[in-house]
Amino acid sequence: MLKTRYKQIRSDYHGHAIDDRFRFDAELLENVIIKMKRGKAAGLDGITTEPLNFCHALLPCVLSSMFNLMLLISHVPAAFGQSYIVPIPKGNCNLYGKALSVEDFMGIAIIPVLSKALEHCILDRYSEYFVTSDNQFGFKRNSSCAKAVYTLRSAVDYYVSFGSTVNMKLCSIDLSKAFDKMSHHDLFTKLIEKHIPVNLLSLLERWFALSETCVKWGQVVSSFVNLLCGVR
Repeated sequence: MLKTRYKQIRSDYHGHAIDDRFRFDAELLENVIIKMKRGKAAGLDGITTEPLNFCHALLPCVLSSMFNLMLLISHVPAAFGQSYIVPIPKGNCNLYGKALSVEDFMGIAIIPVLSKALEHCILDRYSEYFVTSDNQFGFKRNSSCAKAVYTLRSAVDYYVSFGSTVNMKLCSIDLSKAFDKMSHHDLFTKLIEKHIPVNLLSLLERWFALSETCVKWGQVVSSFVNLLCGVR
């Protein structure tokens, strides 16, 4: 159903035009590289953040030109879609007390550093298309579910301080699988509703279409599987 609805609105979609304010430049790439955390695992290409931090000064210029070209033709290299997952035992998991199952591990996905740099550039330049409701606290920068609890507590304390009896009905939605179960077609539909430029939409469509991952355990790597849902 979600795929059908997406195809219906995608066929004649054009979106907003891309102008100069959306272009990636060397200054943006420099800021992105500086903010990327060091000491992280390398992607399948063996590249870590450190080489970008200590590279020649021309690299941000080269990367900005390459990323602009990718956006112009709505294309990313196949390697940008490849990642590997490292299984990490959960905190309450006893590795020696029982037979282990998939539920005893959480997967940490490692993506290419250059792919991550492009993501940050897109999030910076096209941030106006990714604005969400103020009532959403989870899965947002500088926000968390703890702020939702604080907001609720503050509202209750306000009315109680004036001698009122607070009677309310609360509804909580568990989005613990939001990253793993998300429909790509539903995501694209939401972006279309925000009038995202068609070049960026096409780039994201290709990016998700070629996304694949494998599992790495020690030095052993599994075969690749396509990611048909969820985020990278």
